Amino acid sequence: MKKSITLLLILTFCFVCQSQVKEYGIFAGGVYYIGDLNREHFSQQQISLGGVYKKDFPNNRVSLRYHLMYNQLKANDFKSGIADQINRNLSFKNDIIEFGPILEFDFFTFQPGQNDPEQGSFGTPYFFAGINFMRMNPKAKTDDGEWVALRPLATEGQGTSFNPSQKIYSLNQIVIPFGIGIKVNFSHHTSLCFEYGIRKTFSDYLDDVSGLYPNIPEYRIENLQAAQMSDRAKFKQGINGASSYGLQRGNSADKDWYMVSGIVLTYELFSDSSCPKW
Repeated sequence: MKKSITLLLILTFCFVCQSQVKEYGIFAGGVYYIGDLNREHFSQQQISLGGVYKKDFPNNRVSLRYHLMYNQLKANDFKSGIADQINRNLSFKNDIIEFGPILEFDFFTFQPGQNDPEQGSFGTPYFFAGINFMRMNPKAKTDDGEWVALRPLATEGQGTSFNPSQKIYSLNQIVIPFGIGIKVNFSHHTSLCFEYGIRKTFSDYLDDVSGLYPNIPEYRIENLQAAQMSDRAKFKQGINGASSYGLQRGNSADKDWYMVSGIVLTYELFSDSSCPKW
């Protein structure tokens, strides 16, 4: 992972040195997550917003963009329609800040902001990939309607005497964005992109659900709120009969993903007289 990040930074620096045209823009769309609380694509979508800074290179085939995005993830077992999940009765929201570089590779040569039909380059499909930084903070709503951060509660006993082998997860993560899109020249100086992107994460805790239930009766003595937020099952079926202790709370074998789709509108800063399109 460290080698990949270093290589990307080197390539980014080289591309920036060669680039000539700058674009500024905004992103707006939807986002959903795939994990222990949601297995269905395009389900339980939430809002995604962001700002974009892009540099286009003289070959008209490659662009480097930096984006700062806000993605809100939400899911609820009740909306899954699956009996076991409905009984588990967990839900969460996670406000994610994502930042980093992304390389866009156009299938055909493309001149952003060029709207002269005689010159072509009106639009092109493209694919993109990068390595980004992600800051997350999963929360859930208490019975009183208050949103509380879940990581400090260690709802699966992470880092406590109830689950000492499991470390407390970090809120700072690396994420790999990649996907496809179509870009067109919307007007002079303005380009419009429609894209769908997948985010591969290296965490199973976007939803704060991963492993086994801790020993809730004992855990309740140590941390009442943690126990309440950990086991919200309607019918307790654990080995002690009073909780879900011993049962699988989540699937630690599968990391969480989230998917972002939407529109990128960019405005290209160039002078018509000093920066002609080749």
